[in-house]
Amino acid sequence: MKKIILILFLTLSVFSFVPPCMAYNVVDPILIDEPNEKVFGCKNDIYIEILQKEIISKVASGRTATEYFILFPVEVLFLVNDTWEGIDRTSFSLKLTDKDGNETFYPLNYAFSMMSNLKVHWPLFSKPLKFTDLRLTNLVFNVPYVLDGWTLVFRPTARGASAPYCEIDIPLNLR
Repeated sequence: MKKIILILFLTLSVFSFVPPCMAYNVVDPILIDEPNEKVFGCKNDIYIEILQKEIISKVASGRTATEYFILFPVEVLFLVNDTWEGIDRTSFSLKLTDKDGNETFYPLNYAFSMMSNLKVHWPLFSKPLKFTDLRLTNLVFNVPYVLDGWTLVFRPTARGASAPYCEIDIPLNLR
């Protein structure tokens, strides 16, 4: 009996020092959701996913809009092999294309977006980003009440940089 216990002890000891082996290929975390029509990427370095249905509302973060707000949470996976001092607020905008093809851009309401993120204790985009950062954030935009023709334009730009890293256009479906 002592011999069996000793063999079991030694076997368990050996296995506790051996790292587990993966029986499957390595997969980018955000790509596990694929196929997913709400995951968009650029240069295989930055991915963005809209996590919940976009809504249009008069109120966001306890404040009333002059016109309306469009708000929704997104997740950004940062795989750039570099450190950024955050993502510039100009990285996010909404584009409204009317029936005649005219485009109007609406910038991110940075103050309301950050208030919304602070309420849920999410890290802000003003915080540095490093390789393999995954950021969840609420986006809030001041807009007129229009349901059709919206596109989220994501031009990830490092704080202090003069040009965006890439550009992603994501059609929105407000209803």
